[in-house]
Amino acid sequence: MSDDVSIRTALAGVDDDVVTDLITEYLTWALTRLRDEYGITELVADPDEVRSSLVGLRPPAGEIVLAQTEGRPAGVAAMRWLARDTAEIKRMYVPERYRGRRIGARLLDRLLADADATGARVVRLDSVRFMDDARALYLSRGFVERSPYEGTEIPVHLHEYWRFFELDLASRNEAFV
Repeated sequence: MSDDVSIRTALAGVDDDVVTDLITEYLTWALTRLRDEYGITELVADPDEVRSSLVGLRPPAGEIVLAQTEGRPAGVAAMRWLARDTAEIKRMYVPERYRGRRIGARLLDRLLADADATGARVVRLDSVRFMDDARALYLSRGFVERSPYEGTEIPVHLHEYWRFFELDLASRNEAFV
């Protein structure tokens, strides 16, 4: 398998099927783990709802990026604006067959660069507690764990199963000067 991975902005009307499929696959995987590990069965991954949610992740509200390798989709990630200077990373997913190739890191780095370039001072995200690899990646980029934040999509009664993170881009940038 080649290590040729490209990251690009997902195009509305062109990549909607691929993005919907990847996000639905991600949600199905995560919700199955939530059921198996915590007994949570109230959530479902509905492809129609995923497709309709894409508008809230596209400009000007946000951005969706796709990873590709050998002409095939190998990952997805999205960012949306919570406030004028605060972005949130959502739906970051790399299918199991592509893991171990740093695709998740490349997706995250792209969105962090884009957030910084478009005026974000703070980037937030959340992750289910069992996503240890994701947590390690976020910590490696300077994110710190924090309490649940305003604007999170995670219902209050599920917060105990989640971790919430924040990165101060201004401090991070000063550290690399």
